[in-house]
Amino acid sequence: MSAHHAPDWVPHREGTGIKDNGIFATWLSLISFTFFLATFVAANVYLRGWAPDKFTVDFGPNADLPAITTIILLVAGLLLLLAASFFRSKAMGKFNIMMVLSTLAITAYAVMQIWLLFYTHEQGEHAWTTHMGIYFLQLALSLVCIGFMMAIGKYYSERNIKALNRLVPAALSVFLYTVATGVLTLVLTDMISVGEFAEWCGTRIMELVQ
Repeated sequence: MSAHHAPDWVPHREGTGIKDNGIFATWLSLISFTFFLATFVAANVYLRGWAPDKFTVDFGPNADLPAITTIILLVAGLLLLLAASFFRSKAMGKFNIMMVLSTLAITAYAVMQIWLLFYTHEQGEHAWTTHMGIYFLQLALSLVCIGFMMAIGKYYSERNIKALNRLVPAALSVFLYTVATGVLTLVLTDMISVGEFAEWCGTRIMELVQ
């Protein structure tokens, strides 16, 4: 009796485990979330292009908020990349420090999203339509990140390396996704542009120097 082998295009399961399945499931979830978020972003871009006077949100005296939010995200992204590097090299002490700092940065980002939600709510129905859904989804992502960070902190305090090895790769995927989509959303919704951000940073640096 001849043995039947699966075709080459069928994924082989040898060597996979709970960590691999967790990462795969995480990325499937993020891909699904991307399509969901993209719907709101596309609506934002379309409506602002169709009636810019009506659907563009003016931050007025709070014009620095988009740039501050961008800085928080970039700092969080840098800290998370360092944390991932330390985790890969098994430098758990440095990894823990980076995760604590990352938690503070992501928490600050969540606070910014809450503030933006309240500010947008005060702007009226046009702002609710174009911006509120986006801010809510970004807030939800940041809260998920904080939840992951709390779980990582718990396992680290228990020195549960096995659990950390399963959780950290998937969690870092969510963290970096949150940072990337946060910055991209800021740009696509015209809250800030690369030129405006560079100009804002230059202005603030000159103020500090003087």
